[in-house]
Amino acid sequence: MSEVRWWAVRLDVSPEAFYATLSEDERRRAARFRFERDRQRFVVARGALRELLGRHLDTRASELRFVYNSFGKPALSPEFGGRLKFNLSHSADLALIAIATDWEVGVDVEYLRPDKPRTFFEEWTKQEAYVKARGEGLSDGPVVFAEGWSLHTFEPAPGYIGALAYTAISQANVRTAACCVNPSDLSSRSIAAGECTNERNGLPNSLRKAFSVLTTARTGHR
Repeated sequence: MSEVRWWAVRLDVSPEAFYATLSEDERRRAARFRFERDRQRFVVARGALRELLGRHLDTRASELRFVYNSFGKPALSPEFGGRLKFNLSHSADLALIAIATDWEVGVDVEYLRPDKPRTFFEEWTKQEAYVKARGEGLSDGPVVFAEGWSLHTFEPAPGYIGALAYTAISQANVRTAACCVNPSDLSSRSIAAGECTNERNGLPNSLRKAFSVLTTARTGHR
């Protein structure tokens, strides 16, 4: 069964465990940030991506290697096969990570600011997610959405707008489960805490606090 999954990842957590999994190139990129807060956010986001991909591939996070297209979109190095697709976006203290099997996928997240209306962020994130899924860069002209793509906007956490784009999947249905540190933190729209806990099984205790929300889109395609 094909599926598209996304996770909302808290970036205000200790980066040490994530830093240990990064490549030398990623560590150099982290060191270039002027402010410690931005460096920490980058480290946690990249480390969380590695942890999730590693779980899907049954590979240590530190052993993953990436390649990049001309627009900077990352993909897994060919030795890990070509079926698993992913995308990452972060804003302020939240990151979104999407992983799909056989389907091109893109995500974007923006922190809501009072200087612009909510509708602006909804449209902007949708365009960003779509362009990232296609592996392209934003142009000066308007983004034209092609047929054959599914686009979703949502609120991954209070104060944020997110968008998910992926090649169209028929008969897809989306369910959302909030994964919190304590079951008492689950919101009223969440699914049972037990389901959330099962999704985080296998993660070291030092990493679990980062993973806050999981959404899965499943299809009838096999």
